[in-house]
Amino acid sequence: MSIAKLPYELVSYVVQHLDLEDVRNLSLTCRRFQYLVHEENIAKAILNKQAPASLEAQTARVSKRYSPELRRLVKRREAISSVSPYLAAIVAVAETWLFENGVLCYIHDRQLRILDLHHSASSEIVVNIRPLLNEAIEESRASRKYKFQLLYYAHDIVSCLYTHAMPEQASWLVVFNARENRILTAPRLASAYKIFVRNNDKFLYYGTHTDFGDDGFRRWMIKGYDISANQWFKCKASLPEMAGSDIGSTICFEIIDGYFYGLSNQTTFEVTEIDLTSYYVCFRFPLSRRGFYEIERAARKRMWRRQNGEGVIDDRWTFVRMFKDEATGMLKVVESRKEWLAGHSSARRTYYTTEISFEGARRQHEWDEDSADEEDWITEAWDKIQSGSITAPSRDPHLVHPGDDASEQVMLTLSQCPVRSYQPYCQTFLDVVNDTSSSDSNGQRIRIRGGSRRPWPPGELQKRRRLSPAQGRDPEPAFEQMIHDLYKHEGVALWPPEQDPARPDPALDELYTLLSPPSHRGNVHGTWDDRCLVYATGGTSGGLKAIIFVSFDPSIRLIGARPYSGRLILGRPAGMPHCGPRTSSKLYPADPELSYEGKGKGKEKHKNDAWNPTSEPNATWHADMRPPESDSGTSPRRRDRSNHGQWSSFGKAMYRDISCALHFGL
Repeated sequence: MSIAKLPYELVSYVVQHLDLEDVRNLSLTCRRFQYLVHEENIAKAILNKQAPASLEAQTARVSKRYSPELRRLVKRREAISSVSPYLAAIVAVAETWLFENGVLCYIHDRQLRILDLHHSASSEIVVNIRPLLNEAIEESRASRKYKFQLLYYAHDIVSCLYTHAMPEQASWLVVFNARENRILTAPRLASAYKIFVRNNDKFLYYGTHTDFGDDGFRRWMIKGYDISANQWFKCKASLPEMAGSDIGSTICFEIIDGYFYGLSNQTTFEVTEIDLTSYYVCFRFPLSRRGFYEIERAARKRMWRRQNGEGVIDDRWTFVRMFKDEATGMLKVVESRKEWLAGHSSARRTYYTTEISFEGARRQHEWDEDSADEEDWITEAWDKIQSGSITAPSRDPHLVHPGDDASEQVMLTLSQCPVRSYQPYCQTFLDVVNDTSSSDSNGQRIRIRGGSRRPWPPGELQKRRRLSPAQGRDPEPAFEQMIHDLYKHEGVALWPPEQDPARPDPALDELYTLLSPPSHRGNVHGTWDDRCLVYATGGTSGGLKAIIFVSFDPSIRLIGARPYSGRLILGRPAGMPHCGPRTSSKLYPADPELSYEGKGKGKEKHKNDAWNPTSEPNATWHADMRPPESDSGTSPRRRDRSNHGQWSSFGKAMYRDISCALHFGL
């Protein structure tokens, strides 16, 4: 019987067990099935079955609008896997910036500006830094030269590091709620070496790499703050077994579902890895005043990473990040490694996903006993591996994604690939690359580069399995063959597409100019989350950086973004509108420099200020100058330094004056 003739209840049950891509494709086959992505009850069942932990499902539970969120989820995943963004915009010019939890924080003209990009905000919170510091830190009032570094943002709470050198070098952690114009705490720090901050709406934690062990190596130390009670915890947490020191590369810290997590991909403090087996070290504690007394560590035997005999790693390319799986809600870690596997002369980037389990976890006071037991287990396991009685732990081919291979294509250098990411929900890697054209080898041409994989359709899979190596199927190692039998690897895609020399498209030139502003070149760096890429370019000589936002979420719509006037061949499925009507409007104002209304030319103004550059990406040195007066009623008020007052307000988002934004869909 055709599925079209099945009762509604049976169809509803069947589609819950289909992949989201299959549900969407089925809805496009005929009018009869369009209700699959528009009917609320079916959409609710699909979201709760296929992606209950996704942001879209959480939003739908609050708004009770399940079908729009289902379509949003499918469109986001398709846009990522096909490298087809919905929006590209220059959202700010800044001296320094930070992007966390969908919110951009950046410093421009002695003001900290906070813009919620995930919610398409048209206004931003404006914080006058000097009045803020006068109120938060009494010692700062006499200092005319200081460094102000952005550290973290979550739940309307901003954490920054203030440092001055006169009369002596000292640092303070400044924590405030910009929306409420309220300073929470500003403790003086004994040391700010490699400081990081994480918080939710109730607790805040900061860590520094300042403890020393008996072996002379540094350890991480964490302190906590109860926001509701306005009290710092009396005790601190020392992490003697967390060997990683570079956040994002060898160690990461996150707050997820009421727990503070830390994970390291290193097992030794030595520069050279001497252990034959590598595993992740992961700990957690609950967010509470007694959390430091309840630290537990995941069992190492459940966190196997690799055998060092598998091949050499280029650590410069490694990144590690924890995330919550949208389908299962389980905590996982994804790690990207560039390896020379099995003695091959060519390197390959591979993306490994590992489930984090705290089954059998032990509290911190049991770690010494736990470590002794695990050392015995590791030694015994290695002896068995050497004798051939057992093999090394096996990997799940669904959790290993082979990426770029130097034996098949020209590999990019590290400087050509400044931003690297992996989207596990879409099984897609995305890079921001400087793909310089042959006609301008000294220039800059930013593009988004990605590669994805999909499960083989049943018909194509059967055909592949019938092929022998002699019939055109390359012989592969057993594990590699398992991966390629499960997934069809799409070719690497680049966006925007190449310009056709025979028929040049002016709109495509404008898009390339947006992604690589001529007045802001070099020093490309950025970050990413599950729905966008954010990167900055420029500022190589102490000037301002242009901050570019590339969104794959169709619900993000910035005011003033114009439909792309050219024609792009995007990889989204047929039936999804993605290109707006043509327009003859120009993308840029006449001035080649990025301009900001009311502030003058950012680059020229910065040259006139007595501000010194710094090599730290999230820090800037300031000469003490009061905020300028403005005729706008929304600008922060000037106030006397001796009185507490208003240092934050709302202002027009800078991107509305820059007016350099394009969208590529409805």
